[in-house]
Amino acid sequence: MSIEMKEPMKPKVIKADYTLQSKIGSGPLDERIVKRCQKVMDSNDVDFSPLAQEFLDKLDSAIKEAKSGKLSTEQAVEIMTQPVMQLKANAAIFRYELIGNLANVMLSFLEAITDLDDDVLAIVDAHQKTLSAIVIKKMSGTGGAPGKQLEDELKGACKRYFSKKPKG
Repeated sequence: MSIEMKEPMKPKVIKADYTLQSKIGSGPLDERIVKRCQKVMDSNDVDFSPLAQEFLDKLDSAIKEAKSGKLSTEQAVEIMTQPVMQLKANAAIFRYELIGNLANVMLSFLEAITDLDDDVLAIVDAHQKTLSAIVIKKMSGTGGAPGKQLEDELKGACKRYFSKKPKG
């Protein structure tokens, strides 16, 4: 998914962290271990709600802090990005693809933000409230047609935001 940005952004170079590789080594993994891990993941019945709510609470706090005006745009975007990234990363593990998809759209939006204004905060706030409702209703999976509609609406809001911005 690509949100039409007003100008291409320069990529950030992030130095690789080899902590995991140092723990498990390199080279191919034993196929039996991979199958066992997959079985554990497929039979996972842990309730995602408390973890998701923790990230949503952090996002809500980040939005409030961003609204205070005490942070630079970069700082505000960073503190809002962190819980969204965590939601995206964890949602798939717990079979909440809709949350992962919506978080992915929001990450693309936040990465493209150059100015923090009321419209940005309103979009992020609506996103947080939508994800909270999904968690409360325990809408795991893709959410079907309503889930697709939510995703399309979020993409549309992001595109409308960027189309309103003057081209630099």
